[in-house]
Amino acid sequence: MRGLHALVVSAALLLAPAVAAEPELKLSLPLDCEPGKTCFLQHYVDIDSGSAARDFRCGSATYDGHKGTDFRLLSTAAARRGVRVLAAAPGIVKGMRDSMEDAIARESGGKPSVSGVECGNGLVIDHGNGWETQYCHMRRGSLRVKPGDRIGRGQHLGDVGWSGLADFAHLHLTVRKDGKEIDPFSGRPQDGACAAGAQASLWEDSARDAFPYVNGAILQTGFTDRRFSSLEIERDHGVALPRPESPEIVLFARFMNLRLGDQVRMRMSGPGGFRFDATGAPADRNKQIDLSFAVRERKVARWPAGRYEGLVELIRDGTVIAQSRATLDLS
Repeated sequence: MRGLHALVVSAALLLAPAVAAEPELKLSLPLDCEPGKTCFLQHYVDIDSGSAARDFRCGSATYDGHKGTDFRLLSTAAARRGVRVLAAAPGIVKGMRDSMEDAIARESGGKPSVSGVECGNGLVIDHGNGWETQYCHMRRGSLRVKPGDRIGRGQHLGDVGWSGLADFAHLHLTVRKDGKEIDPFSGRPQDGACAAGAQASLWEDSARDAFPYVNGAILQTGFTDRRFSSLEIERDHGVALPRPESPEIVLFARFMNLRLGDQVRMRMSGPGGFRFDATGAPADRNKQIDLSFAVRERKVARWPAGRYEGLVELIRDGTVIAQSRATLDLS
């Protein structure tokens, strides 16, 4: 999120002496989750210094002015169950905050309500030789370290939350060298230069492989009994399943980082001739998050018993770039 360095300069922070220099910074995964299942890479660093937004591959999986990497969860309900934030590299805690309420920003006043503390709860770790990492939007009361603590790689720092300027539960990780933000995927500052490969990546191989580059993905697919808002599912990704007497059977899909012109095809099939097959209109703009629904209304007393199947496809330039399936058993 924007304005993240406020955590470092805030007068409320306690400062500790710098750590001795390390020859190189290599980053491991900063949270304990299942990549592609329980956590997803939502935003990369914006490498464009102007009003446009480009990620390190010159794609659109970022937004204007974004200075870090966002690892998102499916909902705040998932965060409440506890998802550990881990130290991406060894160092010394330089500063921290742990008192801000977890609140989705668009519900609690937006950017003005967190001016100067956009990072929310979090900490900064000094890795020496000018390198530091900053961890933002952590859950209130979860931090397990204090300024001056020496931290080992992979150490439990606290839990993922949604404090500060956050519209969904996630960890924002910023990397700096001599005070300048660095894109950990390219190893470069925000200089506008795209990187085709990963030769200069700051990630360890296992961390880089856990989150291969994706610009457009399906976060979640399933059957439910009604349509809902994006805010509702950001609060809780657990949805109510249809019952035989439900007025509707709804196939839903959540997407991240749609591009202008992307299309969504949704298909359903089931017992008693149950069918649905439609392709939506092209996206009218880039979308960080989006929802799609396929809806069938009940015309009989009860939905027929049996298995219902759904297929969702994300189509870009005429090619399916992602697909996801869902099943529903009614008895």
